[in-house]
Amino acid sequence: MKKLFLSLVFILFTTIAFAQDSDSQQETLVKGFRVTSAGGYGGPSLRTSSIGGDFALLFGGYGGVFINKKWTFGGGGYGMITQLDVPPAAANGRVGRHYDMGYGGFLTEYTLRSDQMLHLTAHLLIGGGGISHDIEGEPDLEDTGSNFFVLEPGVGVELNITDFFRLNGGFTYRLASGSDTAGISDGDLSSMSFFLNFKFGYFN
Repeated sequence: MKKLFLSLVFILFTTIAFAQDSDSQQETLVKGFRVTSAGGYGGPSLRTSSIGGDFALLFGGYGGVFINKKWTFGGGGYGMITQLDVPPAAANGRVGRHYDMGYGGFLTEYTLRSDQMLHLTAHLLIGGGGISHDIEGEPDLEDTGSNFFVLEPGVGVELNITDFFRLNGGFTYRLASGSDTAGISDGDLSSMSFFLNFKFGYFN
């Protein structure tokens, strides 16, 4: 499933590159890039995913500068709001612990035919995150924490609702590497996610 998803993302980015080259020589990355319009947007984002085989809900947001009605350069960040219990074996037999996890980073996104009511998007987030054990109402258990690298490509379908509001939904694959927090592995953190983005801004 992972290889199939990454192959689909590669094909989509390749298709976008050829489409961009056919639009105008001045807008290709190889022969030069000219800014013909600039806007920007931002907004909240919801994601459903799996962490350690359990359902997880993440909330955050992202946004950036929107150039030539195609390219977005910005950033995003997400935090897990679902409380996933730490197995007692990973907590030295202690109960009541759950995982506290979040990540974010630089994001670039390509929008295909932005002016059409319904169109496609493809994005890539590169950054990092952290995960640790936590007990509600008590100080963070910093000695259980670790950081990890994140690479997350995604594709979506976007609907223009008004001139300043767009709804974007689709799926991503979160590839994590470097975590050594007890009870959770890189494989547990790496998973498919389904997202719903609310974009508010200037798109012309």
